[in-house]
Amino acid sequence: MRAPLEVVPKLGAKPGMPALRIGGVATYDRPIEHLAGQLDVIDLRLPLRAKDGRYGLVLCFALGEVELERLGRELVRVAHPDGAAWVVVWKKDKLPSGAPNWDEAQEAILDTGWVDNKILSLGEDVYATRYVRRRRPGQRELSGARRRS
Repeated sequence: MRAPLEVVPKLGAKPGMPALRIGGVATYDRPIEHLAGQLDVIDLRLPLRAKDGRYGLVLCFALGEVELERLGRELVRVAHPDGAAWVVVWKKDKLPSGAPNWDEAQEAILDTGWVDNKILSLGEDVYATRYVRRRRPGQRELSGARRRS
């Protein structure tokens, strides 16, 4: 795994918006918690035992057998509308039997309506893809934000 100082700033944790780590390793927990102010940690079991729409950052280690379509729906459910979910999978040459590959994870998450916009290597064995909700023109204005004249 790459060093937390190299990875965590790129994950986009927002101060005051809790973060969630699902499965995986604790390598990045402390720095994420420091940036976000709170980090919840759960196992990768579906349905996810986490509050709806709470998390500004979700880091999901999908490194074992998992129902990807259901995982995608659960990630959408727990992530804050302005948040992001990072899905970590094995690199092709390291992929164990039964674990999802990047193409399968990509298809399942994109089917939720989210879009991918960044890929980040976490080391020699795994990499993460960042997913966010699709932005529609004028969405910020509808949420009550004022325009400058």
